[in-house]
Amino acid sequence: MYKFYLGLLDNSEEEILLPVNPEEITVTQSNNTETYNIYEFGEVVKQGNRNLLKLSINSFFPLDNAPYVVSNNLEHPSVYVNKLYKWKQNNKILTFKVTGGYYPIDRLWIIEDFEIRGKAGEVGDIYYSISLKEYRKFRARRINIINNNGKMTLTKDYKVARPITKSLPSVYIVKTGDTLWKIAKSQLGNGNLYSKIAEINNIKNPNLIYKGQKLTLPQKEVRL
Repeated sequence: MYKFYLGLLDNSEEEILLPVNPEEITVTQSNNTETYNIYEFGEVVKQGNRNLLKLSINSFFPLDNAPYVVSNNLEHPSVYVNKLYKWKQNNKILTFKVTGGYYPIDRLWIIEDFEIRGKAGEVGDIYYSISLKEYRKFRARRINIINNNGKMTLTKDYKVARPITKSLPSVYIVKTGDTLWKIAKSQLGNGNLYSKIAEINNIKNPNLIYKGQKLTLPQKEVRL
């Protein structure tokens, strides 16, 4: 049986199993093209780069359990709706996964449109349409203008877009079996930084730490 999941890229625990499989999923791919009319020849088309993929999903969130519900933990329809609205408003990058068979949509997505509606006679059920647009990482372009003996020359290069970073926690609570080297390795990625932790926390003997002790860690930026 197919199962369809929408989830956050940066949090595997934040994931929605669509409780009712959509009857149809549409994937649209198009290209930028330009059309020219050549004298005594007619129209010709110039191929361009491909546009972002679009994926459309139509189904509903049922109020009550039923044989067609694939989720073992059915939530109230409002839970699904509120979560999707939140993801859309915060421009979250999503994954769309399919289990139970092969489905060739290995992309990252953002929610472009999210529409809900009700139907007469189906009180409590919420029907929805989701339009996802492919999210593609991009590079920042830099153009240098050089004055070469009165002639302006353009030189171009590309730089990788700035990585998303986060600061590691500034405080660590010592656990049973910890050493300063192990803490430096697990929290900072380099065990040799144990001396820096000892220095910040005024620890004269790096071998003497105790369970429950609060240690201030050096701040470090890491790539997500």
